Amino acid sequence: MTSNKTNYPPGPYDVGKRVVPPPRPSSPTTGEYRLNHVMLRIKDPKKSLEFYCDCMGMHVVFIFNAGPWTIYYLGPRDVGMPTLGTSKGLLELYHIPSDSSTPYASGNDYSTPGVGFGHIGFTVPDVAEAVSRVQSFGYEVIKPLDEAKEDQMGIPGDAVRGEHGSVPEGYKHVFRQLAFVKDPDGYWVELVPQVVQPPGMSEKTREWFLPQR
Repeated sequence: MTSNKTNYPPGPYDVGKRVVPPPRPSSPTTGEYRLNHVMLRIKDPKKSLEFYCDCMGMHVVFIFNAGPWTIYYLGPRDVGMPTLGTSKGLLELYHIPSDSSTPYASGNDYSTPGVGFGHIGFTVPDVAEAVSRVQSFGYEVIKPLDEAKEDQMGIPGDAVRGEHGSVPEGYKHVFRQLAFVKDPDGYWVELVPQVVQPPGMSEKTREWFLPQR
């Protein structure tokens, strides 16, 4: 098995500088591999489908009753069964009735076991409009636009204020343009603008946007 370390150079990395390594060379073995979907366990299919389909614009590609659980496969509107295997941006929802009393923890909740999974992200033309839409459906907004508080970043407080340094202003500039909402099971969903606006190119923020090779 071979690898190309130039595509994921070893650290340590300078705080506040974005590293953009050279592309990984094409591989005849993995050239057609694509990240196809992620899977979430859900408690109430009706609530989850209203959030991801009615509110966020996905559509149900297929539903499969596997006996002990039911699978809901969601994707963009242009995805259908013939293109399922070559598509991207799919979401698989597992409803397991026997899990009704098992708590599903968000990976951003450090007060409960199960830290790991962070969030899924949607790019949208207008984050403010998307936030208003989510609120009109009655869902919780965790992090509104134009805020960049460290306790909104899904990281424990001792990490952002500890020995590893503080969050650079360049990242906070980007973070202010994002919003986070909660789906019906408490999973974080990030709303990202299709075009992130660069900051004024001061020395303090320049390093976040300029690549370091």
